[in-house]
Amino acid sequence: MNKYLIAHYILPVMSLLLFCHTNLSAQYAKFEYETELCNCKAQFDTTKYSRQQLQNTFEYLYNNLSIMNTDPFDFDEDPALLLASLEKERKQKLKSLKQSNIVNDAFWQRERVKMIKYINSTCELMRVTILARLDPKELLNYKLVDNTCKYFRNALIAGGDQLLKAWTALNEMQKKNNGSPENVQQSFENKYNSPQKLQHALKEVLMYGWWNSANNLLPHINQKGYEKNFNRLLKDIQCECDEP
Repeated sequence: MNKYLIAHYILPVMSLLLFCHTNLSAQYAKFEYETELCNCKAQFDTTKYSRQQLQNTFEYLYNNLSIMNTDPFDFDEDPALLLASLEKERKQKLKSLKQSNIVNDAFWQRERVKMIKYINSTCELMRVTILARLDPKELLNYKLVDNTCKYFRNALIAGGDQLLKAWTALNEMQKKNNGSPENVQQSFENKYNSPQKLQHALKEVLMYGWWNSANNLLPHINQKGYEKNFNRLLKDIQCECDEP
């Protein structure tokens, strides 16, 4: 038989065998998950990763495990209890991130490292901020600061007129970024003219002065590329979504 005629028959057969091998090697199973607005169903290749790996990746990374539930500004709670709650939460989140088997994918492995770093850094800021409610000098032990942080930190430590001056400056900053500056001013004046004005000043400057400026310096998780990189682990994605 002519060699060109043989090639004419062999090439299609080889292509068909390769196609069949590819389909046989990929074994798909159903995976269901819920985002903030959507209920989704999809298929995943069980020869590449397990259902548990997908679930861990979705639960601990895609769903942003870095969000902390402990509130350092729960002024009705004893600081010691808040510190205990914070440390317990930190350990639980880090254990989940470090020990859980996630998809062996470069993007998600990098995000795990970033999230561990963020949890540690934000917990340290929360810890020192809680301690500052008892003694503002505790803020001197926190090193990730800029000039704005130092301004509010020094005012909290000094107290008295310096704290009131920083509170007044903070109020002007807040008015510039608020759609109802007159309401912000009225709230400020009501607190400033009360017998507890120094207590109000400490809370306001600690929360909106010190915390906001220090928090801006943390290595936050922005979730850029999360949806794209999770979706590429799946196929035939179908979602039913509510209106935002």
